[in-house]
Amino acid sequence: MAGRLTLSTVGIKSPLDVQQAGEQVTTELAAPEREPATPARPRAVSARPRATAAPARRAHPQPTVRAGAEAPFYGSGRPLQTSIALDAACVAELEQLARAARVSVNALAVAVLHSGLPLAADDARGAIVDERVRRAAETIARVERNLRLPEQLRVRVDELTASARQRLPRATRADLVNAALRRGLPSGAQAAADLVAEHAQRVERAAAA
Repeated sequence: MAGRLTLSTVGIKSPLDVQQAGEQVTTELAAPEREPATPARPRAVSARPRATAAPARRAHPQPTVRAGAEAPFYGSGRPLQTSIALDAACVAELEQLARAARVSVNALAVAVLHSGLPLAADDARGAIVDERVRRAAETIARVERNLRLPEQLRVRVDELTASARQRLPRATRADLVNAALRRGLPSGAQAAADLVAEHAQRVERAAAA
């Protein structure tokens, strides 16, 4: 009796498996390959801050300086007889310049004193200190001379001397006058004549005003 043949299905895929496999292949072929997305590069941020427009500056008006402005003038007033201990060398130079310039010694001394007198109290105190230090280091002879000083000039000399005495109790009028004469002394006869003439002109302008 012939044996019954049995068909083995081992290794044979079912139609469903074949169909699913075919669909997978078809899907893979149909879908195009996508390139990996390139990450967006961050925008470079400049470390330098953005410049901002500076606000426009307002032009402040500058103070106007009057042309020809002069220092305060103290040459007015009635002449006052004033005795001052002047350095002998300074007196000799004043007399020599006055003869050469053909002016009076008193006119030259007043013009020189006004020219060399410090304007501020601090400057006057410094000039007195220098004068006293100079006299302490050298033996300087002084001689009494009578000068006719304009009233305003003598008042100003006394004001500056009194201000200096607040810190220099031994300061004297002669210290300030000698320092001012030394500072304002002209260099020659022509300069002395010009200085006296200019001072006389200012006296006339002050009288007219």
